[in-house]
Parts: sequence; structure tokens; C-alpha cells
Amino acid sequence: MIKWKTFAFYMANALPEILRLQQEAFAALNEPLEQVLDTCSHGEFLTKTMRANQDSLDAVVFFDLDCIPLKPGVVARAVKLAVTQGMVIGCAQQANHIEMEKILARRRTMPTLIRKITGARIRLWTWLGWDPFYFPDPLIYAAPCFLVVPTKIYQQVGRPTLDVTPRCDAAGELTIACREHGVKVKCLQPNYCHVPKDKLGNVVRYGLGTVSGHCIFHGFETTYLSNQTSASLFKKYCEKVIAKYGSKPQPS
Repeated sequence: MIKWKTFAFYMANALPEILRLQQEAFAALNEPLEQVLDTCSHGEFLTKTMRANQDSLDAVVFFDLDCIPLKPGVVARAVKLAVTQGMVIGCAQQANHIEMEKILARRRTMPTLIRKITGARIRLWTWLGWDPFYFPDPLIYAAPCFLVVPTKIYQQVGRPTLDVTPRCDAAGELTIACREHGVKVKCLQPNYCHVPKDKLGNVVRYGLGTVSGHCIFHGFETTYLSNQTSASLFKKYCEKVIAKYGSKPQPS
């Protein structure tokens, strides 16, 4: 039997309603969740949580506080796939605020061409109904808004930091380490976004209220920035999940 735990990090200034909505959505889906209050940075929390559980669990799952599964069994299926197939699974993101171009140029890569080819392939494969989620675009990584990490894989790739570094956002180093060790990274593509803001490859494809892999919703900018658009979208999706899958009161 595969053992895992699901964690959601938050700080003292997190919005109480977001905490409550996530708890209720996970409860409606019968998904266990540990919301953890901490004073460290997000990346530091990810790293220390991975290292603290690497010998006791088969996998560690992370969610951002404004991120939820949209249907039952999503986490269990992702964990089973990640552990049995030996891969990392997460939502596709790109650290657009970090100057990756200079770093990639020093590696003698062709990031613009890679992104164009990857974008075309993803669009074609999606249109054909194939799985476009394995790809080597060096700018794209499995983000910790929803991230499944088998502990054996984490140790196999050298127990990398999941903190922010000069070349990566939080958890980006894990994707790099996996690729360097030949470990697959399954990045769930955005299927729909209410307010596109950020590039994925060479196209603006995700932002406020993004659905990825047809099974994960991420509000973005909800937890601390009090973005009203994002917060209202998160509330809407949580309430849908709670209404559809939550326990109904029995008639008296």
C-alpha cells in the first residue's frame, strides 16, 4: 500500500476564508490534507517537508492554499502513477520573472526554437487527443501549486533544494535535477484560464483561475495578495466541488 501525505503551506497573513474553503473542498472529496502554518519561505517549507518525510512515506504531495482537485481520486491516481512509473507530476509553470534566457544561452541551447516547437507539438497532440505532458522545454517545470514527488525519486536525483534559486522559482530545481538524472516530469497543461497573465512556452496560457489537466484548479494570487478576481474564482470552484461531492444532510 502506497503511503503519502498532502500538505498545504501558509503563513499568518493568509486569508481565513481561503483556508476554510480549501479545507471544505478537500473534505467533500474525502481527500486528507494538512494545512501547515509556518514562518519560513514557501521554498524552505517544501524542502524541509520533503527531507523530513523521505524515509517514512512513498510520496509527498503539495498544494498551494488556493489550489484544489476538482473531482474525487485525483490525488490517489497521481500518487499511484508517480510512484509506480517513477516520475514527478505537477502543474506546468514557467518562471517568467527570472532571466532564464541568459542561463540557457550559457548552456548553448536554443530556447526560443525549443519553445516554438514544443508549443506546436502540444497544440497538435491536444487536438489529436494524445498526452502532451512529457516535454523537455527547459523553461517549464512542475510547479508546487500541485506537485507529487515520490520520495525514492527525490533521493535518486540528489535531494535537491525546492527553494527559490537564481535560475528557478520554488521547486524548479527539482525538475532540473530530474531531467539531469533521466527521470520523467509530467507537467499538467492548462486547459482553461479565466484571466491569462503568464507565458507557458511562447504563448500566454495561464494566470488567475487556471484549470490544469482537467482536474486541478489554481486561483493564483489569492492567498496573500487579496486579489478579488482570483478569490471569487477560487470560492466559486470550491463551492461547486462542495455542492457536488459533499455529504448531503439526511432527511429526518
